[in-house]
Amino acid sequence: MPEGFDMVSFLLELVRIPSESGYQGNTIVRRNYTEIVALIEKTAVENGLTVERVELLNGDIPSLVIGLPDAPRNKPSMAFVTHYDVVPAKGPWVVDGQQMDPYEPIVRDGKVYGRGAADDKSAIAAVMAGLVSLKGAGEKLRYAPFLVITGDEEVGGTGVKALLEQGYRWDRVVIVDSGSEYVSVGASGVVHGWIKVRGKSGHAGYPHETRNAVEDLLKLLWELREYKALRHGKLSKLPSPPGSPVPQVWGRFTVTVVKLPETEPEKHNRVPGEAWAGFDMRLIPEERVEDALHELYAYFSSAVSKLGISAKVEVITGQPGWYAKNELFVREVIEAARKAYRDMGFRGEPSVAAELGGNDGTYFDLYGMDVVAFGTIREGTNIHSEGEFVYIEDLEMFKRFMVNILLGDSR
Repeated sequence: MPEGFDMVSFLLELVRIPSESGYQGNTIVRRNYTEIVALIEKTAVENGLTVERVELLNGDIPSLVIGLPDAPRNKPSMAFVTHYDVVPAKGPWVVDGQQMDPYEPIVRDGKVYGRGAADDKSAIAAVMAGLVSLKGAGEKLRYAPFLVITGDEEVGGTGVKALLEQGYRWDRVVIVDSGSEYVSVGASGVVHGWIKVRGKSGHAGYPHETRNAVEDLLKLLWELREYKALRHGKLSKLPSPPGSPVPQVWGRFTVTVVKLPETEPEKHNRVPGEAWAGFDMRLIPEERVEDALHELYAYFSSAVSKLGISAKVEVITGQPGWYAKNELFVREVIEAARKAYRDMGFRGEPSVAAELGGNDGTYFDLYGMDVVAFGTIREGTNIHSEGEFVYIEDLEMFKRFMVNILLGDSR
């Protein structure tokens, strides 16, 4: 790599900026987006890369498309897609018995600790390193590479969706917000929503004059266990990630929140008139959101009718999954990843699977672009949790993966 660019030092700079995204009620709250984008843009320019800044949502989500000045114009394009926003973190964290601030990263035993060190600022640093190392390759490149960086990935992919709505397109797409242990050839769809049960509130001393919404909600959730089993029985043609309890990606339905709405006082002597349950439903990559919802509504209506309660389902979001459709591209990615493993002296080789979670590959797939996912985030690196870290060797591995897939046999 040309002297002057150190991807670990750059990653430390990125982590020090708390570029958080989250919700207050139904409102997205963004912190330090401008600061993080300014740092990335400055670093790219200083290292001789081309930079296009794109102001999305009236400037709320500044985004970057970074490329090589000598990239071939007559070759297909390849986007390496990352994001700069992170889930909020509260410190202190305890790492090896010592306290640390999540936004004051530390390097220890070949790892970088800090919020976003893995998800997904490691990807920004690794792809930047790959681009810098490929300066001067020119016509030797099989693809014209671009580092695509947006925000709001952690709150639903608003940035990527807005970028694509503005007409940005690439021939091949690698989602780098992904694992380093397998090449992902698909991802699960996801539906989030609420089950809302209505009863009749009243004094707990007179339960005969009330209809307890909490108790009705619990009965309904128990009745829906058959629907949960139905979801579990849906199997994809694509394999699950290593270590999964089911060989193929499977459907899932999980109750994640049980609460009273804000309109209901929480008092021991009051029977609540309304109770909610939040759910997360995972679709197999081939499944349509519309079909999954039709099935959910049918089971829900049957359960409500059987129990004689008042309830409704409200869907908040519905994102389809995706699966890779260009087999040649998949083979290129797999071979480049395997060679990167060999270059690093890693044991074994990356497997091939589809993700149990969702990612931004959905949006590129919807616009007809060829997508796979491969990244820097190894299992067990505590993403979205205390003590998040990334292995430095995984950054180097990904840089080598980029060189392999972009140069092929022309080196």
